[in-house]
Amino acid sequence: MDLSLFNKVVASLGIGSARVDTKLKNSYIQQGEMLEGVIEVKGGSSDQRVDAIYLKLMSMYGHKGSDRLSPGVVMTHKLNEPLTISKGQRMDIPFSFQVPLYTPVTMVDPETQKNVPQVWIETGMDIKNAVDPKDRDELSVDPSPVHEILIDAIKVIGFKFQQMESQRTPAWVKTKRPFVQQYEFRPVHKYSRLLDELEIYILQNETETTVYFEIEERGKGAMGALKERLNLDEHRGSLTFKNEDILENRSRISDAFEEKIDEVVS
Repeated sequence: MDLSLFNKVVASLGIGSARVDTKLKNSYIQQGEMLEGVIEVKGGSSDQRVDAIYLKLMSMYGHKGSDRLSPGVVMTHKLNEPLTISKGQRMDIPFSFQVPLYTPVTMVDPETQKNVPQVWIETGMDIKNAVDPKDRDELSVDPSPVHEILIDAIKVIGFKFQQMESQRTPAWVKTKRPFVQQYEFRPVHKYSRLLDELEIYILQNETETTVYFEIEERGKGAMGALKERLNLDEHRGSLTFKNEDILENRSRISDAFEEKIDEVVS
């Protein structure tokens, strides 16, 4: 067999193929910020045609009532038009793109010291008739200022943050995204005898933010148990704010949440 043909065959199996390695400028980022870095490409043992080089912002999300986790694409950023990577060639491709405001926020699990939920950049090259080279780089994501203020506004009125997780989007949350992040709070102070929990979903865009919420009342006696079985103890709704109002008038945001919750418990 001709040596060049042999090299092309083994490259198609992923042996001696081109390789890709992404170097992030910073592995810590805030929702809505620019992510920058360089993709290092090294040619393999033969020339290869690359149809596309792409970056996928990924995360894991759960399913209600199940321990199953699924990988989900937050966004995809394509870098280039088709090109040829020559045998042994080295190429550096810089990139910069804005991560969405709905990128899941991460926290460090104190037991595993790993991010929850996992968020990462997956770099790939589409190479025809070959195993596509891939690379994975973990990201830590902080909340946007709007996001952070909304969380604080709920704490101020008597709730303690319990946990957060990314979930498959509930039918009543109006978005086309396949998964959203859920925050769970436990009541303290005046709501502790009236409510079991408060769950919220924050959907922020460039100008306004909608907070979907689900309030669960505390069961009382036989009637409370019946309401719980029938899901009659759950109250759902939403609040929409202009982002500039959130940033400029925190107390108004707390008041709006408190009014909604008081409607349920009154």
